Formats: sequence, C-alpha cells, structure tokens
Amino acid sequence: MKIVTALKNEKGQASLVFIASLVIIMACFALLVDGGRYLVMRNRARMMADASALSGASVLDVQKAGEGTFVLQSGSGEDTARGIATDIFNDNNDESPEWATYTLDSVRVSGNEIWVTITGRSAPLFGSNWGINYSTTITASARAAVGISTER
Repeated sequence: MKIVTALKNEKGQASLVFIASLVIIMACFALLVDGGRYLVMRNRARMMADASALSGASVLDVQKAGEGTFVLQSGSGEDTARGIATDIFNDNNDESPEWATYTLDSVRVSGNEIWVTITGRSAPLFGSNWGINYSTTITASARAAVGISTER
C-alpha cells in the first residue's frame, strides 16, 4: 500500500515545472540576445563597407562621361582612393562595440569603381558561458562607381 500512496503523492510537481520553464525561458533569452548582437554586427559591417566605398569613390572623377573614359581627379590616385576608404573604415571602427572586431580585408580600385570588403567577428555572449564555443563571422562588401552606368 505504501508504494501506491507514494506514487499518488504529487507534492513538488509545480517546482519541477517551474524549473523546466525557467530553463527554457533563459535559453530563449540567450538566443535573442546573441541573435541581436549578430544583427548589429552585420548592419555595422555593411555600413562601414558602404561608407568606405563611397568615400573612396569621391576622389574618382569623370573626364568624358559620354565616352566612358574615367580619370582620377588632379592630385589624386588609386592610392588616395584606397587611403580615404581605409581612413573612413578606421574612423568607424574606433566607434565599434568592444565585443566585435572588424578588419578591412581589401580595397580594390579599378578605373571608375572601388570595392571594399570588411569582415566582422564576435563571440557569443551567453553561449560561451554554457560551454558553446563558437564565433560569428560576417563578411560585407560594397562597390561604388562614378559616372554613367551602361549596365541594365
């Protein structure tokens, strides 16, 4: 009889349900925070790539737009375009959150176009506390051109 009485005793069941629910809520919160950090990092990498490419393209000039012949403004060159893009990246990178690191992978100038590629890396906030050691890597690219585009 004592075994049947012990099986029918439901005292303490609410605390088990509460603990299980709390664990699930904490896991959802951790995913939400880490996912938000990922989105912030992705948007920041895109913004830095766009700003760097547009700033670098600002020194490119069109000599004969109708003929599609592109030259650099007087006193500037491809190195100047690269330098301006790098300076803008460095200015924006100084304002980056401490949990994300960004690197300027490449700045390529060709004629009237400039391409900028940036990589961002971040470790998870909560995942590392639970023994999940992974890092998030984002790559953002931007292209800016000066002149009349013949592409459609």
